Amino acid sequence: MIFCTSGSLAVKDIMDVLPGVSEDRLDLMVSDLNTVYKESGRSFRIDKASNGYMFVTREEYAPYIKSLLPRTRLSPASMEVLALVAYKGPCTKHSIENIRGVDSTSSLKHLLRLKLIDIKPGKPMNYITTKRFLEMFGLDSLSDLPDISQFEEIFAEDDLAAQEDNND
Repeated sequence: MIFCTSGSLAVKDIMDVLPGVSEDRLDLMVSDLNTVYKESGRSFRIDKASNGYMFVTREEYAPYIKSLLPRTRLSPASMEVLALVAYKGPCTKHSIENIRGVDSTSSLKHLLRLKLIDIKPGKPMNYITTKRFLEMFGLDSLSDLPDISQFEEIFAEDDLAAQEDNND
């Protein structure tokens, strides 16, 4: 079933096709498959992502795959916007720009083209992360993101060190 999808296949969809299989049993089945894949030297494994399962390349084979694909890099501005949508979303363009202090139109358009964010229906227009975002970052849900308070502590320490350097 996973071979037939692009991206992750939802656990719910798998369980609909395999009635009577519990989520624990499904986890065990995936674990067994991964053991077979590893022992036979396969270049892939099955990982959980976006509340489902998907094939991923094993780390040692990633450079070969990367050499075949065009590079898509996110600018620092796009990364900022993506982080805001992930941590503060759903959020409006106005709220993003208030936090960043600059126009974010091009970053939002770029992230929409990459399908990392989407527009939530309604007014005002709100931006949200997508299933593709979760898949790319190997997350089951946004609750798997690192705790933002950890970053706030690190940046507070950096700001304090910078102030001390300026005072010297």
